[in-house]
Amino acid sequence: MRPTDIPLIRRSRLLAQVSEADLAAMLATCFVQALPRGTVPCRQGEKPEFLHIVLGGSVGLFAEGAREERLIEFFGPGDAFILPAVMLDAPYLMTARLLADSRILLWPAAAYRAHVKANGALAFGAALLLSSYWRSLIGQIKDLKLLSAVERLSAMLLALAPRQSGPVSVTLPGGRHLVAGRLGITPQSLSRAFATLRSVGVTGAGRRVDIADPERLRTLATPVRARQPSR
Repeated sequence: MRPTDIPLIRRSRLLAQVSEADLAAMLATCFVQALPRGTVPCRQGEKPEFLHIVLGGSVGLFAEGAREERLIEFFGPGDAFILPAVMLDAPYLMTARLLADSRILLWPAAAYRAHVKANGALAFGAALLLSSYWRSLIGQIKDLKLLSAVERLSAMLLALAPRQSGPVSVTLPGGRHLVAGRLGITPQSLSRAFATLRSVGVTGAGRRVDIADPERLRTLATPVRARQPSR
C-alpha cells in the first residue's frame, strides 16, 4: 500500500472517522491489487470474501439477467462497493467489473465484520455509507418512474460538472452504452437525448461532453435532483 492511498481511503464515509491507530490496525489485514480493465473482482451469486475499496481506476456494478446485463452504478477512487453483501455475509446481487486498469484494496470480509463489531467509529461509518446507498437507490427509482430520458441525462451531466459558472467539460464515467444502462434507457434513446440537449449547448463525442451553459442545462433538469454523488 502506498502512503498516497491513505487520503483516498479516508474519502470514504466508511473510514472517515476512524482514528489513525485503529485505521493502521484495520489495514494490517488488507492488501492491494493492481488489476487490468475487464477483471471481475466479485460476481453475482457468490459469497463475499472481501470488501473492496477503489484506490484508482473505475468499477461498474452490473445486474445479470438470463439474456442481458445492465449497468447499475459506477464507482471511483475512494468508493467501497457491495458493502451490504459483506455486512450480511450474503451472496452478491451484482457483478463488479473494472472499467479501467485499477488498484483495489481488498479487506477480508470476516476481519471487516469483526472490526465493525468492535469499533464504534467504523460501525458509524458503515451506517452512513449504507444510508447513502439507500438514498442513491431511491433517487434512481424516482428518476426511472418520474423523469424523461432527457431529464435523467441532464441530471447526470450536472452531477458530473464542477460547481462553477461558464462553460465546462465533463467526462462520462463509462462508454455511452454503459451510461445508457445506468440511466435505464436504450443507446438509441441516449443518442436522441444528446441530440435534444444540443439546443442548450451540450456537445461532444465519446466520453467527453462540453456544456456551454450549465444554468441553461439546469432548466431542463427541473424538477430533477441535480445532485452530487452521495457515496
